[in-house]
Amino acid sequence: MDKETIYVVGHKSPDTDSVCSAVVYAAYLKKVKRIDAVAAAAGQLNPETKFVLDHFKAKEPLLLGSVKGKTLILMDHNEKSQSPDGIENARILEVLDHHKIAFEWAEPIKFYAEPVGATATLVAKIALADKRFKLDKTLSGLLLSAILSDTVVFKSPTATKTDIENAKILAKFASIKNLRKFGIEVKKQKASLKGMSADQIIYSDFKEFETNGKKFAVGQVELVDLSEANERKNEILAQMDKIRAEKQYEFIALMETDIISEGTELLVAGNPVIVEKAFSKKIQNSSVYLKGMLSRKKGFLPPLMEMLK
Repeated sequence: MDKETIYVVGHKSPDTDSVCSAVVYAAYLKKVKRIDAVAAAAGQLNPETKFVLDHFKAKEPLLLGSVKGKTLILMDHNEKSQSPDGIENARILEVLDHHKIAFEWAEPIKFYAEPVGATATLVAKIALADKRFKLDKTLSGLLLSAILSDTVVFKSPTATKTDIENAKILAKFASIKNLRKFGIEVKKQKASLKGMSADQIIYSDFKEFETNGKKFAVGQVELVDLSEANERKNEILAQMDKIRAEKQYEFIALMETDIISEGTELLVAGNPVIVEKAFSKKIQNSSVYLKGMLSRKKGFLPPLMEMLK
């Protein structure tokens, strides 16, 4: 009897953490558990992720349009709205994640979550603790890049001691001597809007949420300065409003995050009242600047979710 193929896949609008974590965890399962594990992505890869895969000479994961009828391990997410298309008709075996838990499934499964800065940290902990598996330069480099990306080179409030400790170990295996320098190089790959349509900007790191009957979405782009984004503000807002109407969101927020000056210009299309109340800020001309705001998960979403209770 042929082995069942298990797809290790992250969320829609895949980022470096979801992709690299999937690649390494699939390799681990294949080697240690003798499972026919295949790393997959639920969407096109962004320039940052492509840079990382190319830098460490790793193959791109399989692009999955739909997971209908497939057996899955979910990486870097657990909310149904963020899962690949066809998730209702798939079989889930396991979840590895570092976000808030909003998971519901009909069968008991293995669920591993910790409040760390990246899912790659969890994969690193598993791999480093298992003597049957060797993290080579390529796999170590992928996990290191994912940690640096998701923690914004440890500047994000989501970064923990565990992330930093594991990153230092991975850096030795990956022959990366200057973590900060390499981390900034990684982040700069996605720090320009040149050649991107308004749609691509909004969807580059886009997540949908639903709570108490209210559906909304929050996108994020990380930049080295905000001038490029400011010049295209009206164009981006027009496309956000179009998406909001089509998807029937209460609102869409786009975090334009300056990773150098450590702040976010927030664009809002739709009803701004919830966002204004959550941050005690008046939104003018569909935008507001949030000083010190770097993280969607730990900075932006918690006060928002509190308002929607």
